[in-house]
Amino acid sequence: MVLPEQREVRPKEDPNGPARLLVVALVSLGLLARVAPGLMMTPALAARLPSAAAYLDLARSLADGEGFVLTEKADAATEGRSYRARRMPAYPLLVAAGKTVVGAPARATLIAQALGATVSVVLAAWMAHRLAGPWAAVVAAGLLAFDPYQAVLASLFAPVTLTGLALTAVAAAGVAYVGAVRAGRRAWPWAAAGGLALAAAVYLEVWTLALVPPALVAAAVSRRRRRLLVGWALGAAVLGAALVPWLVRNAEQVGAPVLSTNVGRRLWAGTGLRPGEAGLRPGEAGPGAEAPPLPEGLDEVGEGVFYLESAAKRIASAPGRWLGLALGRVGRLWSPALPEGLEDGPLGPAAGYTSLLPTGLLAVAGVWLLRRRGEVWWLLLVPAAATLAHLVLAGWAGDRAAVMPPLAALGGAGLAALLGRPEGGNRS
Repeated sequence: MVLPEQREVRPKEDPNGPARLLVVALVSLGLLARVAPGLMMTPALAARLPSAAAYLDLARSLADGEGFVLTEKADAATEGRSYRARRMPAYPLLVAAGKTVVGAPARATLIAQALGATVSVVLAAWMAHRLAGPWAAVVAAGLLAFDPYQAVLASLFAPVTLTGLALTAVAAAGVAYVGAVRAGRRAWPWAAAGGLALAAAVYLEVWTLALVPPALVAAAVSRRRRRLLVGWALGAAVLGAALVPWLVRNAEQVGAPVLSTNVGRRLWAGTGLRPGEAGLRPGEAGPGAEAPPLPEGLDEVGEGVFYLESAAKRIASAPGRWLGLALGRVGRLWSPALPEGLEDGPLGPAAGYTSLLPTGLLAVAGVWLLRRRGEVWWLLLVPAAATLAHLVLAGWAGDRAAVMPPLAALGGAGLAALLGRPEGGNRS
């Protein structure tokens, strides 16, 4: 009896296997590109940005057991004054932990930033996969892995890298929430996760609170507005609850439950006007503008209120000029030009173009081609928040780096849509 020839049974090939392998490779390269500069960076070079001195001073104060106290040194108007709520606490706490726990604050902080930036790459690839399939994830990971801004900023003392991670987590939670709502599944855990991630971002930099208003508007105008508004309310409640300890601490320390006493000064700096002058052109004044003389006897909160009132008077006296300055700040935020503090570093003038232009153009394509997907509009909330914050407050143009991961996710989906019909990804 002749037995039938046995057929060789081969395992079923995964059609998405090559794409997954490429994502893993790109994430690994991105990690290497962020860890290597941090390991080679000297503490002096890592502290080259204008804001680094304040964060390092706060970290030293915490590590030395003196509390969260910043003594102003760089501003002639407030030199020698002590502030307890001028900066948000998360980043100084991280640097202080590197000094007290690890014993090497520079290396520990920069390695933490490199890891955080790499997680942002992973989240961006995941969001792109949700929008347009595995090859969109490859493009998103590539756009971030080889972004020179992302690599350099991860090796400098600045909260922008970790702020970007927190904001990317907010965007990822929003994408998951919208998908769960569309599929009719339980979505509230994603709303709570988004609120926690935004609280982490606010503890790093207070301007990220600007994400709340556009998120409310997006929920109110969506087709599934009822569930999205419920999700926004839950996320806002979690955000508020997470910020309560800091508000209570500030009420005890400075006499008022404020997030930061620096908001008034940043608003005043955003007017771009110096005492005795009619005004300056956009770009000629910013956070370092000369401060007005302070009345005697003002405490920290009173100083913040004084700056708020001064800013309101200046804006009311010349609203057109203030609007021009505000638009100039937004233009600098989205300009390929190198932001302050990076001009003399390893980045050349073309770095902004290689960073912003491909990601931005592909993101625009993604928004247009996938405009019927609700996740697309929620991904736009993060860059919208940065734009809104810089429209009102003086800030650092390098904050754009914090909002690039959601744009890279849109860019990956945009290229997948341009090259052919995108795969739907996981729509659950």
